[in-house]
Amino acid sequence: MNAVILVGGGGTRLRPLTYALPKPLIPVLNRPLISHLITNLKRGGVDRVVLATAASDRRIEAALGDGSDLGLAISYSVEEKPLGSGLAVKQAARGFDESFLVCNGDVITDVDVDAMAALHRERGAILSISLAPVADPGSYGIAELGAGDRITRFVEKPPAGKATSRWANAGTWLFDPALLDHIPDERMDGSLERLVFPALIAAGHVVQGFRSEGYWMDVGTSERYLQLHHDLLRGEIPAWLPAAIAAGEPSFGEGCEVGPEAAIGARVILGANCHVGRLAHIEGPSVLGDCCILGERAVVAGSVCWADVKVGAGAAVRESVLGRGCLIGDDAVVEGAVLADGARVERNVRLAPGARLEPGEVAGKQ
Repeated sequence: MNAVILVGGGGTRLRPLTYALPKPLIPVLNRPLISHLITNLKRGGVDRVVLATAASDRRIEAALGDGSDLGLAISYSVEEKPLGSGLAVKQAARGFDESFLVCNGDVITDVDVDAMAALHRERGAILSISLAPVADPGSYGIAELGAGDRITRFVEKPPAGKATSRWANAGTWLFDPALLDHIPDERMDGSLERLVFPALIAAGHVVQGFRSEGYWMDVGTSERYLQLHHDLLRGEIPAWLPAAIAAGEPSFGEGCEVGPEAAIGARVILGANCHVGRLAHIEGPSVLGDCCILGERAVVAGSVCWADVKVGAGAAVRESVLGRGCLIGDDAVVEGAVLADGARVERNVRLAPGARLEPGEVAGKQ
C-alpha cells in the first residue's frame, strides 16, 4: 500500500523549537517524530511513502533518505511553492491506481491502518477518515455519523454544549484514486477538510468513519509535545517503549555514566553517553538525548531534553522542554519553560513558568 505524508508546513506553533528542526524531525523518545508515524504505517502494510515537502527545506530528505533504514521505500514530492493540502496530495499521488493513505506529518498515533483499509474496501468508500474520541469537541473538526458510521456532516469547532458527536478528524485518511479528480487545481489552504470532504458528502459519495480508540496526538504545540512524552512513558503505546521501561526500569543508552547516590526513576530514557552526577535526580516521565550532562545534585523532572544539554550543579529543570545544546547554570531553576537550541540560563537565575527562550538567547545575562 502507498501513503502520502504532508510535511510541508512551517511548524510555527511549535516555535521556538522548530527554528532549529522542521517539526517532523523533532525527537520523540529520541527518534524523529515522523519515524514513529512511518513505522506504524509499515506495520499496517504500507511499503511505499511519498513525503510532500517544501523545496525550501530539504532536511527531512537528508535525514530519511530512501527509507531503507526504516524498511520501506520513501520518495519526495517537492513543492516549489506552497500548494495547500489538496494540491500537495494530488501532486504526490500522481499515478496511484489503488487506494492509498494520507496523513498529516505532525500526528502520533497507533491507529490500525490495516483494519481501516479493510473497512474502506467493504463499504466501497471514496474516502475513509480515522476518528478519535475527544473530551473537548470545541477544539477540533467533528464528524457527525449516520448508519454504519458513514459520515454525514463535519462541524468545525462546535460551540460548548452544541456538539452532536465526540469523534474528531484524526488526520489519517484513506483515499480512493477517484477522489483526486475532486481536488481543485488551484491552491487553497485547508482545502481537503473545508472544501473537498464536505463536497464529497454533499454529492452522495460514501465517506466512511473509522472509529479508533487507539492513541492519537496532534503534536502542534510545545504543551502537546511535552504531554506526548508523558503519555508515551506512562504506557499509552507500550510497543513503542524500550524493554527496560516496560519492565519498570529506566532505559540507558550506551556509554552512560551514573554517579554515586544518583536517583533515576522508572519512566526515564537516557540517550547514549549521558553523565549523571553524584546525588543528581531524574524523575519520570523524562527523556534525555545523547551526551546530556547533569551536575552534582541537579534535578530533571517531567521534562524532555534534546542532545548535548548541560544542567549545572544544584540546578532544577521541571516540566520543561530544552533544545539541543542548552546550558542551565549552577543553582538555576527552569520550570514550565521551553528553551530553543543553544539557549542558556545563567547561574542562580529562576525562569518564570511559561518562559520561552529563542535560539542562543541568554536569560540572566548582565
